[in-house]
Amino acid sequence: MKPYQYGLLFLAFLLLGYNSVYFEKLSDRQAGAEADFDYGAYADSLYYQGMLQEVAAVELATLLADIRNDADAAFKNYGNRLGIGNSAYFMVKGSGVITGITEDAIRLQAAGVGDVGINTRYIFGNALRDASGLVKLTDFKTNAEFNRVSEALNALVRTKVMPPLIDALETGDSIAVVGAVKLSKKALDDPALMITPAQIIPQ
Repeated sequence: MKPYQYGLLFLAFLLLGYNSVYFEKLSDRQAGAEADFDYGAYADSLYYQGMLQEVAAVELATLLADIRNDADAAFKNYGNRLGIGNSAYFMVKGSGVITGITEDAIRLQAAGVGDVGINTRYIFGNALRDASGLVKLTDFKTNAEFNRVSEALNALVRTKVMPPLIDALETGDSIAVVGAVKLSKKALDDPALMITPAQIIPQ
């Protein structure tokens, strides 16, 4: 084979190698992996198999009584929080009679507690995720991924779980509710209780 033929063959190998190999940015690859994760399916599992079956909710009346007796112990025994601070999320349950229904909330005269609000429209934030104690920040690589769990869980409860239940309720009905509340040690004398619902059960 002549020298110039060797040169042409070498160039052909170079072109073939260039066209068959490419480099992908690490950030693009990570973004693709995140996009493959089904947060909706994860929220379904978290809600139906975890929150409704595994999470033990404390009676709201019991929580408030224990807080009055020893707030530090009550926060430790019943509360969940990601870091240090005066606030914690609690998964609670209670029952009572509906005293009012608006577009935003249900007012409940709860046994042993008094007036309690149930947020039925603005179900956002991290209350359900954090009160459940089922998800840890270390389960995910980034805060953005961790927050997407809250978004998916909130969307499930807000758009699928709550609407048919709320549509069937009227003032004067008796219900039981399971949900999340956020309490701060700095405001325990007369806390304005607003439950982010996970479940409403007509009685």
